[in-house]
Amino acid sequence: MLTALRQGVNSWILRGLLILIIASFVLWGVESAHLTGPSTVASVDSIHVTQGEYDRAFRAELGARTKDPSTPYTKDQAVAEGVEKLTLERLVMGAALDNAADDLGVRASDKRIATAIHDAPQFQGPAGTFDRAIYREGLRQRGMTEAMYEQEIRRLMERADLLGTLRSGVIVPETVVQALYAYGSEVRWANYVGIPAAAMTNVPEATEQGLRNYYEANKQAYSQPEFRAFRFIVLNQADLAARTQVTEDQLKAEYESRKATLSAAEKRDLKQIIVPTEDAAKKLKQRLDAGEDFAAVAQSAGMSTAETVLPAADKAKLSYLGDEAANKAFSLAQGTVGDPVNSKLGWVIFKVDAVTPGREVSLEEARPQLMKDIFDRQVGAALDSLAEKARNQIATGATIEAISKSLDLPLRSVPLMNGDGMDDLGMTVTGLPPGNNFVPSLFGKTEGEFIDLEDDGENGYFITQLDKIVPARIKPLDQIKEQVRADWNRDARNTAARSIAEKMVEKVRAGTSLSDAAAEIGATVSSTPVVSRAEAGKLGGAFSRDLLIAMFDAPKDGVVFGPSARDDGYFVVRVAEVKSMPIDQNSEEYQQIRASLGETLKLDIFAQYQTYLFDKYSVSRNQKLVDQMLSQMP
Repeated sequence: MLTALRQGVNSWILRGLLILIIASFVLWGVESAHLTGPSTVASVDSIHVTQGEYDRAFRAELGARTKDPSTPYTKDQAVAEGVEKLTLERLVMGAALDNAADDLGVRASDKRIATAIHDAPQFQGPAGTFDRAIYREGLRQRGMTEAMYEQEIRRLMERADLLGTLRSGVIVPETVVQALYAYGSEVRWANYVGIPAAAMTNVPEATEQGLRNYYEANKQAYSQPEFRAFRFIVLNQADLAARTQVTEDQLKAEYESRKATLSAAEKRDLKQIIVPTEDAAKKLKQRLDAGEDFAAVAQSAGMSTAETVLPAADKAKLSYLGDEAANKAFSLAQGTVGDPVNSKLGWVIFKVDAVTPGREVSLEEARPQLMKDIFDRQVGAALDSLAEKARNQIATGATIEAISKSLDLPLRSVPLMNGDGMDDLGMTVTGLPPGNNFVPSLFGKTEGEFIDLEDDGENGYFITQLDKIVPARIKPLDQIKEQVRADWNRDARNTAARSIAEKMVEKVRAGTSLSDAAAEIGATVSSTPVVSRAEAGKLGGAFSRDLLIAMFDAPKDGVVFGPSARDDGYFVVRVAEVKSMPIDQNSEEYQQIRASLGETLKLDIFAQYQTYLFDKYSVSRNQKLVDQMLSQMP
């Protein structure tokens, strides 16, 4: 029943897309000014989605889907997977929600907006609290004023409030939850008789015509995939590592060149005051020179104690202020207050409370890391050198044998391999290049195609020569007659076992006991353990899925039959007991059913609300402009 409910959810058009859209608004946000003009890609009543807004949103999608910076998720991939349409629909739905929020008077308070901004990690200073200077600089880099950014946050909060109201209005019917729980927690056990196919010894041998008929009816089971014969050379770091050594002289030279970066940097406990102008900074410095408390002066400049204090800071920690300011902070003596210095965020005054000197790391301490770095660098350089040499050889039209000899790398040969990496005996072919690029490349080649140096996808290369293609085909009967005979016998014995099972079911349903019916064929009766529907998998090692379904659909004393899990015989099953368990509303299972049903109902409401909004407001999309933008995007 629960499965049926979930299938019902899936029948709603664009249901999954809607949820992606909703989640993206609540979690990501959009940069939107909702301006009219020729660059509008979509409109929802008076709110417009601009070309610039779409461009930012689409590029954000590409960035979010990029798992490895070295292989970014491309525009072509996005278009192939419909991401450009998802992006547009996300923006259109956002505009529809903005209209609905305005109509309903949904409004985010200034206090909530201020709290959200103060809690945002990207605006936290070194002390871990809100830093207004960083906030202003962040907005400047985005080309936004504080008012523009706060309006964006307000819109996102209002959308979240609107959607949250929809979710909170969902009431899960307890009677339905109880029915689902009772259905799933019902327990039963059964008696059964096994009828193995192997026991069907009275099956006649197949005739020659019978084998031919069976072969013709099951030809696809005897198909042989395409095979390829090829030779290849592997160029990767693992093979080159054995040829690479790091000398003591190299290690010492590396240490000397990196000693400064390997050493523990000097750290300082600092206090800072940042103001926009030099005049303001000079006036504050005069007050500090007159003996006023640093924290009090900072507070008068609008900075909290948390924004002022910079504990255990090294120069890198001050990078947000720029090199000039960082150098100034680290030139002052302990206990002194420096003159104002210009920084990226304004004019800053530093006070040095404490200095923790840096410490030089010894060669022995740095040895493991230096060895690894030198080794990796040398192996990488050797691989690059080999790859360049290989390219030059290929450019001259050298054979793969000559290239192998020139590179001093083995030329490996595979007589036959299919697309699954198996040979003609069904064994896995070993020693292939690492990564996922080799097999697709091999099976994309044609016989006689020129050889090339190709990337294996794991910091290495391979060179392949395709020698032969053996096309896919149906194996002739003469070559596989014994296999066909074995398959015919297996199926014939299974058919005989099924026939006996069917007759046994008829007898038991007519009143014969299961034990007497079993005795007639020399079999015995066994019993299953007590299991619930959720635990039916415990019987999966013996009973097939179809038989389990039939067993749990049958009433008490009901008799069913079905194939074994390995399809090597049949079972006749009589349900001995069916028992409903008490409903435990505090159990984990009950709560899971309740939560799942709740999510299903919420999906229904979201889908209906989307339809309602798109019917209520005038929605238009300029797909031609979107396509034009994408065609011009690199």
